[in-house]
Order: sequence, then C-alpha cells, then structure tokens
Amino acid sequence: MRPLRLALVLLASVALTGCVSTSSLESEQTPAPTAERTPAAAAEEVAEPPRCAEWAGDTTMLINLDEVLGVIEPADPMAGWLAGGDDLVRGEGACAPVSTQPVGTVETCTAPDAPLDDVSRAVSSAPVEYMFAAEAERQIAGYVEGRTADGEYMILGMQAWRFATPADAQAAPILDALAACDGSQAGDGRVRVFEGAEPAVVASVEGRDVFVVRSARPVTTEGEDAGLTATESSLLPEASVNAAEEWWQAQAAAALSREPRG
Repeated sequence: MRPLRLALVLLASVALTGCVSTSSLESEQTPAPTAERTPAAAAEEVAEPPRCAEWAGDTTMLINLDEVLGVIEPADPMAGWLAGGDDLVRGEGACAPVSTQPVGTVETCTAPDAPLDDVSRAVSSAPVEYMFAAEAERQIAGYVEGRTADGEYMILGMQAWRFATPADAQAAPILDALAACDGSQAGDGRVRVFEGAEPAVVASVEGRDVFVVRSARPVTTEGEDAGLTATESSLLPEASVNAAEEWWQAQAAAALSREPRG
C-alpha cells in the first residue's frame, strides 16, 4: 500500500505545482485595467498656459530690414546680408516685471558676441517681458548682418515697442536700465551706452513708441573677431549708428501702425 500512497502524493504535488506556475504566468501577461480619460481631461493635460506675448508675424513681412545697409557706412549691400525677426503682441498671460529680474541682468551694457553661424541667438527677437509688464502693447524686433566690400562684418539688432500713451513710453523701464550702465549718456528722451568711442546701444522715445538699436560684435565659429578694423571696438562708428537709428525710427513707427500679419 505504501508505494501506491507515495505515487498519489507525487501526482498531487505535480498537479499543484502546475496550477501555481500557470496562475503566476497569467497574472504577468494580463495587463491591469486602466481608467479611460475623457476628451476634456486629455485636452486639459496638453493645453499650454497663456503667454505674456504672442507671435504675430515675421518682421521681414513688415520691414525690409536689409535696407538699413543702404544708409550706413561702410556697409555694402551688394556684399551680402542676412536678416530676420519677430512681431509680437501682448498675450493674456502674466509678464515678469523688472523687479523679478536678477540684479545686473536686466540689460546688457556691452555689445554681445554674435557667432556668424548663429546671429539670431545673440541678437534675439524674443519678447522682452518686462516691457510688456510695463504696459507695452506690441514689440517689433529684428537683426541684420551686413558686410563691407572688404569682407568685414557688422551686426545690428533693432527693437521697438508701442505703448498706450506717451507717458507710458517715457516711463519704459529699458530707459532706466540702460541709463544705469557705465558709460551711458542720457538726455532729451534718448539714452546711449558707449563701448569706447562707439555706441553699443541707443534707445529713444518718440510719442508712444520706444526704439532701440544695438550693435553686436561679429565673431567667427572659432571665436575670432570678424568686425570692422577701422574702429577700436570693431563695432559701427557713431555716425553709422545714428543713421541706423533714424532709419529704424521711421520704419518701425510705420510698421507698428499697421495690423500684425500673423
């Protein structure tokens, strides 16, 4: 009787082991049910928060930015150029005011280095949030990379903002930020910051508009200076910046008076 009883015990053990193994395999292969998301919940997950400023078009659709090369020396428009920029309007989101910016970083007091293969990054046309926080309604910005007949480079960045009233424009925070730079000269609604004998940035107010023209230092991909050799700073001379400023004031004011094309 004992051999029969032992055989029955072994068969029961094998059967039990098979059941446990199969049950474990099924639990690993069968996915747990998941709750289905409603369309409203899915849309809420991908929705972006409102922005401080919204893209309204390409600046080059409003202004032929390369035409500034025709009014400044020693630019040669036939030697080649590159231009771009963005038109932005006030969005529904919150904007970061000057008070939230790290001390000393509100405005750059020197001309930035602009690699020739990535000028747009150095001379950005992104929204200046603290200007929108100060009630600016629209911003138009762009840049131009030009050359001389000798193959030297020059880079200008341009910005303009329209406010609701002339008083708002006169109180634009960019004016105080630039006036706080070493080497700045302020007066008659105009602020200039010099780098040696050349203006690195010029800001002015006309009515309810604020205009800014900036110089950038052209550099090669290896980091070597590719700017003008006739000036110590390699930036455009004062007379050229003044001519560019006058041209930009007229062009940007007209563009700000037209509807965005975005």
